Amino acid sequence: MKKIFMSIIFVILICDIGLSAEKSILVTQPAYNSMSFYVYKPANLHKDFYVTYDGYLVYKAENGVWYYGSAEKNGIIKTGYVVGSVIPSIVKLTPYDPKISSVAPIYNPTPKRERRVTPVKKSESEPETVVYVPPAYALEVYDPVNLSPNATDWTKNSNFMAIGKWQKSIDRIGILEKPQTPVAWKSDYPEVIYAWTGLQWRQISARGKNISAISTLRQANYSLTVQTNKLNILRWNDYDSHVLSQYSIMWGYKWLGMILIGREF
Repeated sequence: MKKIFMSIIFVILICDIGLSAEKSILVTQPAYNSMSFYVYKPANLHKDFYVTYDGYLVYKAENGVWYYGSAEKNGIIKTGYVVGSVIPSIVKLTPYDPKISSVAPIYNPTPKRERRVTPVKKSESEPETVVYVPPAYALEVYDPVNLSPNATDWTKNSNFMAIGKWQKSIDRIGILEKPQTPVAWKSDYPEVIYAWTGLQWRQISARGKNISAISTLRQANYSLTVQTNKLNILRWNDYDSHVLSQYSIMWGYKWLGMILIGREF
């Protein structure tokens, strides 16, 4: 009965925004096993994009994961926000604009690379010396500096912010649900996962090849919980997550949102 009730509500929502049931497409989100949502395809929209029932652009990556787009003044931006990981209005994504045509330019905000002129001594907490600078149009969309007055515990922590320079070791960031702390890694089967303990980034190594990130986090969960409870005075909240999500995009990373060790990405 509950499922039927929710379905009726959803149909009403679709009708309220002027969509017909025939034009609605139900899609599933591989990044969240139990998640599905409706999209539709306006005739004048670029072939790679669809629109959600609440009016935001989305696109499907090669691995089947759905990401948000944003209708900016210069064209459509492909973001690194996984659908379901953020509230699009809070991270300032611009909803679909019917004036955008199928020939609108598509921008993928991949930051440019810059190497430091002055040699920097490598340490465990700073494995990279490559700095990624977001392009101008990305800066117009992602401006976390103006949104982080309450996040100074980590935005001004050099050990924490060093992760923004580790593009060779990281391509995605999220917040582990328990213990609630940021984690980051690269690829679907990472050799190393970085977890914030409150003082530094701990490196968690996979116990073999082709081991998923969730499996590695599950194996290390107890020790990571003990360590963060001792050292991490910051209690991560939704506000911090929204700010970090924007930093992750500026750094060129994907944002995964909340990560449950019982759910595979």
